[in-house]
Amino acid sequence: MSKRILHRMSACLLAAVVSLTIGGCDAKISMNGLLVSHSEEETQTDTSKADKNESSVPETETSSTVAAPEITDSSEDASSTDYIDNSDFSAGYEIEPAELEYLGCYDITTNAEVKAAYKYFTENFDCTIKCTIVGSLQILEKLTTAISSGESPDLVDYADNTFPLVMSKNMYTPLDDYMDLSAPQWSGLEQYINKYKWNGKNYYYPWSYNVSPYFLIYNRGVFEQIGLDDPKELYDEGRWTWDAMAYTIRKFVDSDSDGNRTGLYGATEYSAQAIIDSTGVPLIEIGEDGKLVSNFNNASVDRAANYMQSLKKEGLAKFQEGVINVDEEPIVSGTAAFQGMGEWIITSYARKMTNDDALDIFFVPFPRDTEADEYYYSVSTFGYLVPAGSKLAKQASVFINCCRLSNTDEDLKATAKTSIMKNKKYTDEQYDFLYSFKEINNFHAVVDEPYGLDETTAQIIKDILGNTLFDLQNETYAGQSWTQMREANIGSINKLIKRYNSFGE
Repeated sequence: MSKRILHRMSACLLAAVVSLTIGGCDAKISMNGLLVSHSEEETQTDTSKADKNESSVPETETSSTVAAPEITDSSEDASSTDYIDNSDFSAGYEIEPAELEYLGCYDITTNAEVKAAYKYFTENFDCTIKCTIVGSLQILEKLTTAISSGESPDLVDYADNTFPLVMSKNMYTPLDDYMDLSAPQWSGLEQYINKYKWNGKNYYYPWSYNVSPYFLIYNRGVFEQIGLDDPKELYDEGRWTWDAMAYTIRKFVDSDSDGNRTGLYGATEYSAQAIIDSTGVPLIEIGEDGKLVSNFNNASVDRAANYMQSLKKEGLAKFQEGVINVDEEPIVSGTAAFQGMGEWIITSYARKMTNDDALDIFFVPFPRDTEADEYYYSVSTFGYLVPAGSKLAKQASVFINCCRLSNTDEDLKATAKTSIMKNKKYTDEQYDFLYSFKEINNFHAVVDEPYGLDETTAQIIKDILGNTLFDLQNETYAGQSWTQMREANIGSINKLIKRYNSFGE
């Protein structure tokens, strides 16, 4: 029996037999991330009227590089936590029951990634969340209006433009008084949370970490037919490098005498960013002092850019009109070696595999810099911020802790897995490999935030990165090298970074 069929049987068996009990969760572990007490006054935050003309950055495939939950209604899945025994739960801190308001583009109460945390929150704290769902490009405008009118929501997603752009406009509530980084669920994360400090305060406590937010998707069955080494096996052996990827693509393309096969396609700027970050050097670094540092002139970044340009010149990385974000046919049919894409698309391939036993789609992180001693990964984070003016910051902080707990407590993790497996149809192998990258402390994570300076600069950086790896025929940068594109824009980028670094001085 093939490994593929065995993996699928294991996934089905898991869904059928898993039985979970959350009632025995340790209340101290779950809630000692809160410093608030029932008698404290609500923290009042000054709210400034943000510029209403400021809009969010253009939508990408998931509206941001962060590890946002897949937008899907999983209300019919079997992950109900109704069996929580409330009598066994004894919170170390009390909060008033309330209805929180979430402003975003998905239903926070039914999403497969968040559902276990939400059920835990409602069952144990008698709080609910009302979702105001709008398009992702409307969120900043809606948030600005709500804060200005004194009707702030209580939760909003982290997005590309959150840090430092929106954070600099005093649109969030600092959460230092509500959160305790020494709590077990936040173990090992202080160094990353503090990367997002603004003027010495913590507004953002990411509860989800994705060390490889973008993967290289490939048809493992076709690779086997051609006789190519499985990239996953190369990765496991530490041999999945820049050189190995170029060699694999070259052999894949050459294996078809009719010339119908191509190399890498997909999410252009994010693929390029992942390759740069594999050197261990981010494009825009956040120093220990909270200051932004531009590494556009760094020698390692230059080396990564030269590698990408060599792929493009050789025709191994090729932009395909109309398929840059969503077309899965090249991978399914085996005409493309790799698709560089966010993890969300793996769900679609997994669902296709449930209907076709012959289909074997897998994925690997972007390769290791051949000159690097270790794998380095572009980390993305996801979480919620509490808008300025919210009157329920305590309750919102409890919910954020519940969300983090769902990623650390074994019972809640198992509950979340059941929900995710049922909704997304992963095989056990896919799930285990994919979710291993959410354990940030096991990897060399690179925090790189190049898209949050402002809308115009974010698009410029995306254009530069995209045109470095793919021949996009961009009107501004057509035919230009990485060096030419960088030199034309580095002055304005550095000027903007200097302005952000002057805040609070």
